Amino acid sequence: MFHFAGALLANQHDDQKERPPPSRPIPVTFPSLVPPDPSPAASPPAWSTGPSSPVSTHFLNLRKPSDVNLDTLSILNVTFRPQCDFETLLSSNDAQAHLPPKAWLEAPNHNQHDVSSSSSQPDVKLLSSGRRVPDRNEFYSRAKELSFNNHDAFSNLSRKPKGERVPLRLAYFRKFWENLDNMAYYWDNSLDEYLPSQPQNVAHDATSVHVSPDNDKCDDSPVGKPVTVDGIKASSQPLQATSREEDPRKKAKTESTTDETSSMPISSTETTSASSTIPAPSISSSRAIPARTVPPKLPWAEDAEPKPPVDLSKGSYRGCRLGNGAEMPVMYQNDCVRAFLEPIAWSFGVTVAPHRRPPVLVMEHVRFPVRMTFAAWRVPQDRIKARQGWNQGPVMGVQCRQETNFGSTGDLQAESVLDATRELGGLLLLAQERSRQGKTETRGGEGKWWSSKHRWGGGPGGEVGEATGASDATPEIETPKPEEKPVVRTKLGSKERRRPSPEEVWKAIRPGNPLWDPKTVYEAIGKDRDSDWDEIYMVSSLNHHISVVKLRIHALYVEFITTGKLPETTPSEPNWCSPQLQRTRWYDLLDMEDRKEAMHGIWGIMSYLLRSEGKSDTPTADA
Repeated sequence: MFHFAGALLANQHDDQKERPPPSRPIPVTFPSLVPPDPSPAASPPAWSTGPSSPVSTHFLNLRKPSDVNLDTLSILNVTFRPQCDFETLLSSNDAQAHLPPKAWLEAPNHNQHDVSSSSSQPDVKLLSSGRRVPDRNEFYSRAKELSFNNHDAFSNLSRKPKGERVPLRLAYFRKFWENLDNMAYYWDNSLDEYLPSQPQNVAHDATSVHVSPDNDKCDDSPVGKPVTVDGIKASSQPLQATSREEDPRKKAKTESTTDETSSMPISSTETTSASSTIPAPSISSSRAIPARTVPPKLPWAEDAEPKPPVDLSKGSYRGCRLGNGAEMPVMYQNDCVRAFLEPIAWSFGVTVAPHRRPPVLVMEHVRFPVRMTFAAWRVPQDRIKARQGWNQGPVMGVQCRQETNFGSTGDLQAESVLDATRELGGLLLLAQERSRQGKTETRGGEGKWWSSKHRWGGGPGGEVGEATGASDATPEIETPKPEEKPVVRTKLGSKERRRPSPEEVWKAIRPGNPLWDPKTVYEAIGKDRDSDWDEIYMVSSLNHHISVVKLRIHALYVEFITTGKLPETTPSEPNWCSPQLQRTRWYDLLDMEDRKEAMHGIWGIMSYLLRSEGKSDTPTADA
């Protein structure tokens, strides 16, 4: 079945055509969390007080997002570690050796490979599923598509490449480029050009106010500091009518400005008329976006003194943006992150798909819904089960959050605590699902009297659907006789399905609905069988960035969160009650180097989790 991106925005909007201005761009910011001090040596005193589990009691009292505070993180007793790179994230259990060598980012030498392969037959390395370990050629063929220039890849989607360039071959990451192009219409403001409204008697003199981001790159900020990418500078200059070609889509301003006549600074009268409004704040990604070149700034605009605000709401706009990041549809971010992970996961026999049952975190008698956009599942080697939709895992999770502009409410710490709680909820859900290996589900109310006996106590009026009116007299209950109905068959020969009536639904006696997926074989893929610790990996997404989060958690901690019961005997490891949380920095999907580094790290994580259990299969540079 072929899939066509019907929501593709390429070639639908001309960046050189004037139109009403979109909403002002918002800054790219991230959470800044000051976590509470955990208790790693022993369990917190609050865990042993009260008749029931304090964790489930605390989460049961959460009525709205503003109720989440530092006490929520304190009751979970999680140790937050500073951000790190992929080498540090995979430093335990020799997992770092599974990262592909840096030489894999370069084109392989096929001549040397053919000579070596003909002389001696290399050993075929297998994954835990029995599939062959992907080699260097498979890694490079995917990394090469992420090395394309944004503008060239976006132009290739419309099948109208510029000049005599050879069209790019987008195979594995084509859907990623399509969704990244849709995201750029809300985040990339490198071509923003605001044209304020002019008086009717001066129609020939069009004054433009151009808002462009600084060319300086911002350093990646560590965890605990908000990141606001690029400052805001505005410049104004008179524009003259010039002949422009009709560009079919967003086009970077790479032409030289020699054709345009140089203009003098704006006069005092023009400055007075243009100084009554403020330019919209400009924002770009955390790194320089190579897709669209920033127009040159005027020399006198850099040294000019700050001017009063300019109102551009009644003017016109030239550029590629359709809105700001807060107005971007949710599906653009979700589909872009999924399309970025799928080519990597498919190389290891893993599929990326959402949960088929609502993701619910079990805390004793509390069912707490959490946010889990997608999850990576291993596909069974049995073709029959694979066609029936069976999954194994989960391998790792994917959580996309649409919150933007952290700190805009004035309380950055509260927003950061809420965002960290959402991440922890997804990680704990994955830990619970991976701990279900070899277990069977106990449905709510199974074996209880209310799931085996009728609810009606014999009061006046009869059961539902049987009483015609309220009466003090005891009604006579007659057992309804089943009526034989003729079987109605459709044109295809199948029986007509009849929906149960409300009376039949009310009379049905059964336990609660199951939470486990009946077509999922829950398994802790990649866990060391001789250790009680499990490593949970999740891809977290904000704005147009992704970050990989790792939670090292003990089996007794998962059992305490699930059942609310502390272990009867004191564990030998004192830090079992405090999981360790690590994360990488935020990688910008609009930046070529960032997305290549993110793919390099996620490839290593997949190789580590899908490794063979018998021996350590690590990639080599000669593969």
